[in-house]
Amino acid sequence: MPNKKEVFKLVIKEFHELKFSKIKERDLLLPQNTNKIITVSGPRRSGKTYYFYQTIQKLRKKIEHSRIVYLNFEDDRLLPLNLKDLNNLIEAYFELYPENKTKQVYCFFDEIQNIDGWELFIRRIYDKEKIKIFITGSSSKLLSKEIATSLRGRTLNYQMFPLSFKEFLRFKNVKLEKNFVYSKIRFQIKKLFEEYLVFGGFPEVVLEKDDLKLSVLKNYYDLIIYRDLVERFAIRNTIFLKSLTKYLLTNFSATFSINAYYQGLEKPLKPAKETVLEYLSYLQEIELIFLAPIFSYSLKTQQVNPKKNYAIDNGLRNTIAFQFSQDYGRLLENLIFIELKRRNKEIYYHKQKNECDFVVKDNLKISQAIQVTQELNKKNKEREFNGLIEAIQEYKLKDGLILTKDQEKEIIKKIGGQKIKIQVMPIWKWLLQ
Repeated sequence: MPNKKEVFKLVIKEFHELKFSKIKERDLLLPQNTNKIITVSGPRRSGKTYYFYQTIQKLRKKIEHSRIVYLNFEDDRLLPLNLKDLNNLIEAYFELYPENKTKQVYCFFDEIQNIDGWELFIRRIYDKEKIKIFITGSSSKLLSKEIATSLRGRTLNYQMFPLSFKEFLRFKNVKLEKNFVYSKIRFQIKKLFEEYLVFGGFPEVVLEKDDLKLSVLKNYYDLIIYRDLVERFAIRNTIFLKSLTKYLLTNFSATFSINAYYQGLEKPLKPAKETVLEYLSYLQEIELIFLAPIFSYSLKTQQVNPKKNYAIDNGLRNTIAFQFSQDYGRLLENLIFIELKRRNKEIYYHKQKNECDFVVKDNLKISQAIQVTQELNKKNKEREFNGLIEAIQEYKLKDGLILTKDQEKEIIKKIGGQKIKIQVMPIWKWLLQ
């Protein structure tokens, strides 16, 4: 069996000789001037590894290649690895490059969470060496709360989502020139928006042929169920797990009541209520499912009311519940929720006499109210306006936003002597702001 230190040297040297092919850039920005450990977590296949390559490419333009180290801990040449083996890594590097011992070194560790006790190694080199550390891993094994516990205030965590619409267009080689919304390219953008809405933003899926997209997504879904959930959490009742997941993905962009769901379960399938709560928490932990609460200054009110249920990606959701014509409005709403998450917003829904899809909280107060609908028409216009205006008045806002498939106008309403501006905007345009 080869000496682990020699294997590390081989892999490090191989990386330094690697010439990257052209990489499609992502918009996430990581700080370079912090002393904190930078962690990037997110669902599998969301592009975390290639994002590291993007960051490394930019670094290579500023410093010597030898001061940058990248290791993928799923590289079969390194396996099996344990905590003691990691000690050989730093020794191997400085034996190759002793001149860098006093210089700032940048270490990128991909999937390091596969090594038991990895956080002890990271803490030690963080405290003792002149090394900037970047870590990435799947949400299933590198969860935000686990990072916070393991690295105790030493880290800043960043979330990698599937592609935004702006990134999606970049992957499709669409350049957004100034005033693009008035040029012919807007027709291409609208057509591509329909693809993005249905198949989502996982990078590999975006670049795949149309007839293979669903097959790739189904493979992702199976990996999430069996590796991210069943294996990670040692789940025994896989039949119920699949049933719960399918229910949530089918009934997305809608309110979800645990009590109502539990009462509706049939006897042969019905587990203990604690199991339902437990499995639901797992789905949220790996960020396949998000639950948005009703907004209230009372925590009790938030807890007793149903939450609205959203999925990480439209394409992933459509692998198990493809009802395009019926679900178009829900797909639009789900897209807006994920974009708000990507923009790091704190999201709620509003409901009193009427309902507003999203209210966004900044600091201690609501700063924005948003309705989402396929189109404003005679049947739904009153409902959409009433929900939005109620939220605007409740949270003392000056304006509101209605996002639609393709309508655009500005409406001024006078209510109780107050002028309220309502902006109606196409979703594709809002996504590109």
